[in-house]
Amino acid sequence: MKKKIILLLLIGAICGLAYIFINNMRRPIIFNDAYAIRKAKVVERLKEIRALQQAYKSVKGVYTADFDTLEIFYKTGKMQTLRSVGSLDDSATQARTKEYEKLYDEQQRLIKARRPVKGERLVALVDMDDEEVEKRGLAVRKPIVDDVKAIVKIDTVLLSDRPDFNIDSLRYVPGVVVNGVVEKPEFIMKATIKETISKVHVPLFAVFVPNEVYLKGLDKQEIANLNDTQIQRNDLGDEEKNKVIKEQEGKLSAEEKKYFAEEKMKWEHYPGLRVGSINNPNNDAGNWE
Repeated sequence: MKKKIILLLLIGAICGLAYIFINNMRRPIIFNDAYAIRKAKVVERLKEIRALQQAYKSVKGVYTADFDTLEIFYKTGKMQTLRSVGSLDDSATQARTKEYEKLYDEQQRLIKARRPVKGERLVALVDMDDEEVEKRGLAVRKPIVDDVKAIVKIDTVLLSDRPDFNIDSLRYVPGVVVNGVVEKPEFIMKATIKETISKVHVPLFAVFVPNEVYLKGLDKQEIANLNDTQIQRNDLGDEEKNKVIKEQEGKLSAEEKKYFAEEKMKWEHYPGLRVGSINNPNNDAGNWE
């Protein structure tokens, strides 16, 4: 009887060990699958923020650290863009009429002057309807292809290739689901102007989201392992390395955590996803690229 009990205990122990072993083998696989899905969603959102920041800078000359400003800019702002007028078909071989040449020359003069002179207006040839074309006696409506500068509304051209884009969701980190509940943490966004050695002022921006935020609800040990991999670099000082260890062990005070989070944003290997940099110009690159 005792032998049977011992045998059953051994079998139970073996099954338990086998379960633990298999679970440990599966844990990183499960984590990596979920990590890939969440990362892809966050990267797409960071690309959208980058596109809007670059458009904002093209108009304002600087970046912004405020999502409300970006949202208003997208909904109500305007920017200059190039529009192709005409098409390369048989009409391209037809000569322009004198009236068309006159309109075109006036248009180009105003563009080069970068202003519509008071009392004059920039004639948008592409907006002429057939009746206007006939009224002006033009030979053809769009006889050749021209790149014409035009002022357009931001929301009609920017991110227009993304049918599911929603400006009101721009600030939120997507794909964070914890115990079946969708959470909406916000990205950290910063902007600054850095003076180079040659005294040139360069606008910079960066948007961050730590691994702990967009991977919330996944295996904590795997997230810690990912952090270790991403922040490893030879030029980390002993003090920084000690802070990394203390942070992982939960030994930093609330104030130290806040300060340390700010410092980590400046690291080349940020433990999370980031686009742009507030430390050095990097052509608005993301750390996933």
